[in-house]
Order: sequence, then C-alpha cells, then structure tokens
Amino acid sequence: MIPQIKKLEEWDLITNKDRVYYLTDMGRAIANNSKRLLNILCVYEHNHKYLATHDLSGISPHLLDRIGELGPCKLLESDLAHVFDANDDVVKAMIEAHFCVTLSNFFQPQYNKMYNTMLKNGCNLTLVYSESVYERIISEYIYDGKAELDDVKFLDWKRVKFFVIPDGLEITEISVTNDIVLLGLFDSDGRFDSRYILSTGERSRIWGLELYEYFSRNARHIETDVKG
Repeated sequence: MIPQIKKLEEWDLITNKDRVYYLTDMGRAIANNSKRLLNILCVYEHNHKYLATHDLSGISPHLLDRIGELGPCKLLESDLAHVFDANDDVVKAMIEAHFCVTLSNFFQPQYNKMYNTMLKNGCNLTLVYSESVYERIISEYIYDGKAELDDVKFLDWKRVKFFVIPDGLEITEISVTNDIVLLGLFDSDGRFDSRYILSTGERSRIWGLELYEYFSRNARHIETDVKG
C-alpha cells in the first residue's frame, strides 16, 4: 500500500496528520464521484446485454448520469410461450402495492386484472398513457358500469388517476410503487421489447419517480372519480 499512498500524497489527494491519513477536498470529490462511477458500472455489468442493445437517449442526461442509483437490478423476461401473458414477476412485484404510478407507451389488457386487484386493495394508482394508447383503451377496454366487470378485459378506470401525454414517448414504461421500480426500453432499432429492469430500494425509487415526473410533465388530466 505504501507506493499507492505516496502517489496519492504526490497528487495532494490525501494529507497526513499525526500519522493519520485524511482525504483532501479534491480527494474527497474524486472519491465521491468514483462511487457514482462504480454504481453505474454495477448496473451496467448486471444488465449489460439489455442496456447495450436498447435506446437510452430518451432518458434525461442528469438522470442517465445517476442511473447507478438503480442499484442491483434484475431483468424480467417472459419465455416465448407466455410472451403475451402478464409477466408473473411483474404481477408479484406490483400487486401488493399501496402506491403506484405507471407511465407507458403501450397497453397490455392482460394487466387489467392486476390493476383492478390493486384498486380493490386500496392502492393509490395513477396511469399515464400516450394519446394513441389512450384512444385504444377508451374504445375497447374501459368499464362503463353497464356491462358486468370482467377483471381480465376491462379496466375500472373511474377509480384511477388518469393522464394522457403526447405520442412519441421514448421509453416503453416506467412504473414506481412503494417498493419497486420497473423500467422498460425500446431496443436500439426502436422496436418494442417486453422485458423490464426491476430495481428496489429508496434511492432507486427516488430516481424512478424523477424519471416519471420528467416524462409526465406535459400530461393532460382525464377526469375520473379520483381527483388528480
């Protein structure tokens, strides 16, 4: 260790007082930023194949610089036989939530059952969809109180805080609950991918909420029985 300590002293990154070494102000600044770099590398290492082949350009630069705050992540993917079914890992991660915001560029009606269950359990649920997705939901999947509520098809939307954003959202989805963050990205060719990155922890939730707020800043409120 002695040669390394000597090198740090030569660069004025540490100082010695009473045979105890301390970081200088610049040494502390470098150490703090090194931690950020290591966190980013950790996220990238565990999700290299996914992140290297997907489009990150839509994420605000100041958030992309902090993507290491996601911490240890897990890639959720469905096998080919169930690619059009609700992902069991997603459902398990979200269904017990008492708070959830979801902003999405696509709509999968197979998740309506999960959302309706969350609402029955008292979840404070906010859904934000792109304009074209919203039009599809309204035309085919909204429960209007006349037909019998089918948990599989219809969304009990009157109990949801509902918002619409312009088309052109540059990620597939960001969902944040009281426990987890789900992030979905288009691949590098702009194609939809049903896989998600799952992250937990308070720092990842803060990051996820900031990303959600960034993309929903121009959202238009749709009137329901829940005040926005």
